[in-house]
Amino acid sequence: MDQYQKLQAENTRLSQELQETKDNLDRLVSKRTEILEIRNSILQISQGVLDVIPVVIFGIDPDQMIVHCNEYARDLFPYGGMGPLGNDRKEVFSPAVNRLIDRLAEERNPKAEIEVGQLKFRGEVRKLHETLSQGIVLILIPLD
Repeated sequence: MDQYQKLQAENTRLSQELQETKDNLDRLVSKRTEILEIRNSILQISQGVLDVIPVVIFGIDPDQMIVHCNEYARDLFPYGGMGPLGNDRKEVFSPAVNRLIDRLAEERNPKAEIEVGQLKFRGEVRKLHETLSQGIVLILIPLD
């Protein structure tokens, strides 16, 4: 076998190897896309569930920015174009709500009765414990 035939054989082998690698990558991308689509669907359903729960729910990140709120939260705190999202909680919430959140530094699950406007709520604050989801959840449950 001369040098030209060896190079041609090596080129064919490398081309086949490249095609196999490409096929494997396509399968991995397809699988990853499927997983992301499922996660996105789950997130959309979760948001829908949170929106219809008749309590006020806020997610606040470690920098004190409001990063999540359900429909009831947006209705209760109609702050700006996107509601309270993207704003510092100290600018959005009343002193009473902020004091409740601040108590989380000393208490595990602080609770308090809170008035927002003319409405009364039982407020509760919880820390998120997942590695990827750091921050806190503020829940305001309407009192009859």
